[in-house]
Amino acid sequence: MVTSAINTKFGVYNNDQRLDQTLETVGSIKKYVPTARIILVECGAIPLTTVQETVLKSQVDEIISYNDDEDVKAIFVSDNWDVVKNTTEVMCFRRALEHCLEYKLFDDIDRVFKMSGRYRLNDNFDPAQYIMAPHSIVTTHKHTSQFPHGVTGVPYQYMSRLWSWPAAITQRIIDEVYDAGLDYMAERLGQGGYCDIEHMLYKFLPADLILEVNKVGLEGNIGPNGLAVND
Repeated sequence: MVTSAINTKFGVYNNDQRLDQTLETVGSIKKYVPTARIILVECGAIPLTTVQETVLKSQVDEIISYNDDEDVKAIFVSDNWDVVKNTTEVMCFRRALEHCLEYKLFDDIDRVFKMSGRYRLNDNFDPAQYIMAPHSIVTTHKHTSQFPHGVTGVPYQYMSRLWSWPAAITQRIIDEVYDAGLDYMAERLGQGGYCDIEHMLYKFLPADLILEVNKVGLEGNIGPNGLAVND
C-alpha cells in the first residue's frame, strides 16, 4: 500500500520529479518483494493527468484515487503543509483499507505494508524479519517527540514511511489506529495543538503487538526540504 500525492503545491520537488520518484518506489518493491501486490493510494487534491495515470497503471496492480474527493479538496486549501499531508493521508488510507477489505484484496495476503511514495526499499530491507514475526506489527524504534508535550500529548513517535501488520488484523488497524487517530488529530487541532501520523501511530498502535527493528530498509528524501533519510 503506497501512499502518494503526485501533484501538489507543497514541497521542493515538482510533479514530474514526484512521478519519477514514485516509479522508483514501485521498482524497489518489485526488486525486493517480487510477489508483492502493489496498490497505490493517491491522496492528492490535484488529479493525475492522463499520462501520469497511464504510466502508473502499467506499473502497479491497482490505483485507489481520492483526487476528486470533496473532503480532500476541503483540506487542501489550508496553507499548513503538515496539516494537509497528515490529515489527508490518514483519512484516505483508512478509506483505502476499507476498500481492500470490501473487495477482498487481502484475502490471499499474509502481511500488509504501508509505504510512503517517493521512498525506496534498500538492502537493509529483510523479508526474514517479517516471516519470523507473523503476528507482529513491525515498525522502527520509537523516537522521542520533537514537540513539547503540550502540543501533541504524546511523548514518542514511530516513523511512518514503512511499517506493516498481519493482514488478519486490518479491521483492528482501521478501528483502533486510523479511526481513533483521526479523531485525536481533530481534537488536538481544535485545542490549538497538533498531532501528526508519527505520534498517532505511537499512541494508537496496539502495544502488545509491536516489534521494533533497527532498520526497516527504506531510504529517500523528504518532501518539504529534500533532506535524506534512511530508516
